[in-house]
Amino acid sequence: MSTIWDVLEIPRGSDRDAIRRAYAKKLRVTHPEDDPEGFKQLREAYEAALEQHDYAVRWADYDEDSDEEVDSDPVEPAPLDWSAPARPAEPLDPIPVAATPELDTMLAEREAELAALRAAMADLEAGLRGPWRPGDAVLEERLKAILASPAMGEIRIRDDVEPWLADLLASTIPLSDAVLMQSIQAFGWGSDDHHLRGTSWSISTVLGRLDEWRIIEGLNHHSHAYHAAWRSLTRPPGAWWSWRLDAFRPGMIDGVETLLGEHGEVSPGLHYSFKGESVDRWRTFLAKPRLTLGILAMMPIAFLATLWLSYVVAGTGAVSQAWLIGGVAAIGFATPASILFILAPWRKRWRAADEHPRWQREGWLAAYAVLGFVAAALPRPWWPALTLLPAMIVAGWTYVAAQRTEPGPLRIGGGAATFAVAAFFSLVMFDQLAPAEAFAIGTMAALLVYLRIAAWPAVRILLEDMLWRHREWIILGSVAAGVGAAAGIWWLRSLWQPVVPFYPVALAAIALVPLVGAPDRGFGGPPRWIARVLLILAFFWAFAVSVPPSKHANRSNGVPLVVNGGLGTADSDMMGMEANVTGFSQVRRGNPELYAAIRAVMIRYRNNAITRGQANVQIAALVTAELHKRLPEAQTGPLVEWLRIRMDRLEALRKTNPALCASDRTAMDDAAVPERIRRRASAQTYDIISSPSATAEELAEGRVIGGGVLVRRASTALRIDQQALIDRLDGKRGDARTCDAKIALTQALLDSERTDDIAATLRAEFRRARDAKPVRPQEKTGGRKVQPPA
Repeated sequence: MSTIWDVLEIPRGSDRDAIRRAYAKKLRVTHPEDDPEGFKQLREAYEAALEQHDYAVRWADYDEDSDEEVDSDPVEPAPLDWSAPARPAEPLDPIPVAATPELDTMLAEREAELAALRAAMADLEAGLRGPWRPGDAVLEERLKAILASPAMGEIRIRDDVEPWLADLLASTIPLSDAVLMQSIQAFGWGSDDHHLRGTSWSISTVLGRLDEWRIIEGLNHHSHAYHAAWRSLTRPPGAWWSWRLDAFRPGMIDGVETLLGEHGEVSPGLHYSFKGESVDRWRTFLAKPRLTLGILAMMPIAFLATLWLSYVVAGTGAVSQAWLIGGVAAIGFATPASILFILAPWRKRWRAADEHPRWQREGWLAAYAVLGFVAAALPRPWWPALTLLPAMIVAGWTYVAAQRTEPGPLRIGGGAATFAVAAFFSLVMFDQLAPAEAFAIGTMAALLVYLRIAAWPAVRILLEDMLWRHREWIILGSVAAGVGAAAGIWWLRSLWQPVVPFYPVALAAIALVPLVGAPDRGFGGPPRWIARVLLILAFFWAFAVSVPPSKHANRSNGVPLVVNGGLGTADSDMMGMEANVTGFSQVRRGNPELYAAIRAVMIRYRNNAITRGQANVQIAALVTAELHKRLPEAQTGPLVEWLRIRMDRLEALRKTNPALCASDRTAMDDAAVPERIRRRASAQTYDIISSPSATAEELAEGRVIGGGVLVRRASTALRIDQQALIDRLDGKRGDARTCDAKIALTQALLDSERTDDIAATLRAEFRRARDAKPVRPQEKTGGRKVQPPA
């Protein structure tokens, strides 16, 4: 096998001049066009011989200087110099004279190639470092000129250009982005077997820039967690108000802090894409604690806490005063400022520390769950309201200790829709709860909203870390246990005090929502929807069994027992009845005994001695008994008007609900009865209750019209015989004809010539009904409003 010395036909270890003369001599007879393989071998042998010679010279110099200790200052690396060395005065092996001109031509060509290469390198460096940067296309052309230079065929020159180019590209990022890929492909820096990869800082920096390109590509996609923060930093800041609204987006501040390196190192090349004005605005903004959506979510908790504390301290109707409501609102709006000045510095110190006990880092979520069940177990009257202070502590604890997580968007989906439906049903049910219980549910709901807005990713990470092994089984078991505990609390409490099952079940549902909704689906176990369905079914079961059946629910003229957001007193409730129930204001002046009795019921309700449904029953019974007591001695005018209203009711029901018209019910509170008739009936009822009884002279006037006379008049008006009328009244001919018969009888009485006769007939009927069967309060429960009978 021939060696490089055999190809050059010179002895091993020849000096540089001998190698060059041998190469020139062989070059005269080896042409690339005729013998490309031979020319390639000659070129490789020539370059290898020069490399071995230089290597031997370097080691010889090292051996001479190794025994000497020389202190010298470091020097800058010398510029690339590929010029040929000067000819010795007396060469050891002179080149023939005939060969000298050809060798000079070759050397001149090589020098021209080197000069062109140096010029191309200077142009590229000037384009990247100079003050006037050309376009990307110009930079690409200058790099192509370097790579296409014939001088790059020499290994030594290529080895010198490669680190120079890597240093230039690495030090001029991002201006060099236009020529990075071409350079990487030309020198093979991306291959794992490259001889400088992993050892050259410049090449590592260039390859790292490619990774930054991939990161930037991901950041530009709208699904990336930091997309909003990236857009805010890479675009002009724009109008201040628009930019400030964007700062309220969930995860925006955390994302900006992460990209700016506030939470740890990030890819250094990302900042090349930032806009200076945007970065300056954000750094000024982040220099102080700022208002966020999570902090705003604490305001409802502060509102409830201050309002309830005012109720406990003020005691009576002071809660409804404008000055107190204004003070409560002021404190609620001052809550964000308090958090920024108190909790924000505390959180900064907390996050600056390295280690914290686990119960401090993760205990806030357990405290939230336990608080819901504790609130369900606290007895009346005002103990449930004690959850307000722990809720504020849990919210502050969460704000300080919750793990910093990757920001994510606040998605509005099925979970939000379910929560909205549950909130609606909770509002419907609040009138069945004691005020303190209503506040407990409202407080836990506000705390859940805060967790959902400000700490949901932290909740997810914490639960997934705790439940990773048997996540789905634990979630299903916890939901079943929580619902069972709520049912048990309701059963035990109902043994000694009135309590609706909706209260403990709603609190348990609020406490279990993070467990069911926050963690991602685990591997194995039952489907998550089983736990969700179990929770929803328990919630609606509790709602259904807590709604009392209502036979007389007035939808427009009833009495609201709870006013002023659930913080009213008995006096304020009575004022609400006077304002909202048509005609009830007459009772205060015309029937003070009844007014005092109703107020006593309200006092028992406010003292949590009875539930709202029980209060409805008692108030309705008081008004019903008083009405039946007053009707037999009522004055003529109110009695006749009462009959006219009853006639209008029957005619209205004949069109809308004949079955109700045919029934024996006479109340005016049905939805089928028009609003105007119900208002007239309510006013007339309280007018009879609050007016003085008829005088003896008035009671003696008039005569009672017999039933036979009324039947004859009605049958004549309907053009039927009397037996047919009686059959219709008995319901044998259908609801519509029964209703027609009732209307005809009522009209027959109203057609009497003397109003005294009408009143006397009605009084006789009321006395007969009163004496035959004493009036007893019918058990019934109210909805949101109480309906006194009309």
